[in-house]
Amino acid sequence: MKKLALTLSFLLSFVAGLFAQTFTTGHLSVTVTDSMAHDSNACVTNVFVYYHITVDSSYTGQTVYVVDTNSASVVGTFTNTSGVSPWSFVTNAGGASSSSGSYYGLHDYSITGGYAHSMTYYAIKKVAAGLDTLIATGAPDSLLVTDPCEYSTVSGHTFSDNNGNCVYDAGDDALLFPFGHLLLTEVYAAPGSGINNYSGSSSGAAYSILAQKSWMTSCTLSVPSYYYFIYNVGSCFAGPYVFTSLPGTGADFPFLCTSNVDVQCGALSPGSVRLHTSFLLHPYVSNTGCSPASGQMKLVKDPHVTYDPALSTHPADAVSGDTLIWNYTGLTNVSGAGYWNSFLAGIHLTPDATVVAGDTLCFRVFSNIPATDINPANNDYSFCFPVVYSYDPNMKEVSPKGTGPEGFISGDQDTLLYTIHFQNTGSAPAFDVKIIDTLDADIDPESLKVLGSTHKMTPKWLAPNIVQFTFANINLPDSISNEPASHGAVQFSVKLHPGLPIGTQIRNTGYIYFDLNPPVVTNTTRNTLSSPSGVTQLSAARALNIYPNPATDQITVENLNQGEVCVMTISGVVVHRQSVASSRATIDISRLPAGVYILKSMNASISDTRKFIKN
Repeated sequence: MKKLALTLSFLLSFVAGLFAQTFTTGHLSVTVTDSMAHDSNACVTNVFVYYHITVDSSYTGQTVYVVDTNSASVVGTFTNTSGVSPWSFVTNAGGASSSSGSYYGLHDYSITGGYAHSMTYYAIKKVAAGLDTLIATGAPDSLLVTDPCEYSTVSGHTFSDNNGNCVYDAGDDALLFPFGHLLLTEVYAAPGSGINNYSGSSSGAAYSILAQKSWMTSCTLSVPSYYYFIYNVGSCFAGPYVFTSLPGTGADFPFLCTSNVDVQCGALSPGSVRLHTSFLLHPYVSNTGCSPASGQMKLVKDPHVTYDPALSTHPADAVSGDTLIWNYTGLTNVSGAGYWNSFLAGIHLTPDATVVAGDTLCFRVFSNIPATDINPANNDYSFCFPVVYSYDPNMKEVSPKGTGPEGFISGDQDTLLYTIHFQNTGSAPAFDVKIIDTLDADIDPESLKVLGSTHKMTPKWLAPNIVQFTFANINLPDSISNEPASHGAVQFSVKLHPGLPIGTQIRNTGYIYFDLNPPVVTNTTRNTLSSPSGVTQLSAARALNIYPNPATDQITVENLNQGEVCVMTISGVVVHRQSVASSRATIDISRLPAGVYILKSMNASISDTRKFIKN
């Protein structure tokens, strides 16, 4: 720790004499003055800059303008209201009438050759009075600092530990942290100044962060929490690191990449569509792998909606019939500050006049499958959502929804998918939106995987089971000025802890913050584990009967359970759901894309499934 000198330099080690430079043209004169003083406790040299302006032949109503030459903007306007001549006043660098001058600080780590050097660009101003205009430039000034603070470094490596040996060596990939920094927080003893935060980026795998050694009692080095949403953490991951002396070395962060390439497609909608109301649909493609992937994303739209590229936030690159096509290149898990921000499209759609309340609109989004893709199944996503008269736009959905008000799901169901929808129903744009979600105790927080969002978003852990999704600078329009664009959403999946007993209930609620307003609280989703394997299977004598199969427009189903019937894609995405009160029902499938589907009939205790083909 730096020793404390019991002298005047305890507060200010040295104060430089005033440095002045005068500029004159016509009747206008400007003297730029600065003074410098070092504060050894704060480890900073304070610089004060003044502008003494004089007009030697002035009059009532004369105006003087001060322009910042860096921003080319007027920072001060002064008017002679008394008619005094000569007319003099003092202003600071910000253009305010002040005798205290402008202030900025030079940290001790910028000292060279024992001197702190002022920065002249703070003092460059244009001053105009009538026909007289001049540029006032403060000359460089220096202050000998006799008792500067000491600095040192914290260093290590950030890398993908491909060979799993916890050491950065041949075969590992450097992680450059392209959209953020490692964070170092220092705590100081008196008379040092409380807590300071530093940040630094890596060059290759190696990094080095400058840290203040004087007065330091501890420094903590950590990785921003959103990196944990991108990379897996291996068994040898040791962060955060805490040092009580400097330099600190060996602060390595070995992350794991889940794959070389894993392209996935999805889409987010408002959840439901109001009758006769346009909406924005947000298809997306991402790659959770470390190696880049390029290709095309395609969306097959419902034939009963009209696409308007002029009102879309990211219109398609090409259109072929009902298929919209986008090209994407070089997607990785860090693209767009996180793979979930990689490639977001927003397309403006309007249901046609044939659509009525109770209909469903169905879509398919898919991508080409790279040769090295480890999971081709998530490159193709089909989905439907209902047309309604009204609904709560700030809501939370869970898939599988489960059966009945208890949301009964199979006891061996290990994954839940949550979608939080939000809408700005105020009267002005929302600059920032935050969503805070406290995960149920029966959910494994480390399993959380962000799937997609409608706008650029940054996730953050507030606590081990509390996640925050921040849409900074979203500028979300209000629903009055632009209803389709006033919606947003985020989607993520989680896994349940293994071995949960039958009857366990998993609940979840979202809290949505629009700017500084109180939170909008969503509905609470609920799932209940049921037994055995979720439900009791029907006997073969009452097996579901579907005809015709294959079908084009509609199917008739017999031997249904009184309760609910749903139609799912082969990957388990629900595309149609309806209540049934008898053992027979007719289901409209005309708007579903061609493919293989699963029909499931269920109530609180019985379930049966059967496949059918839509031509």
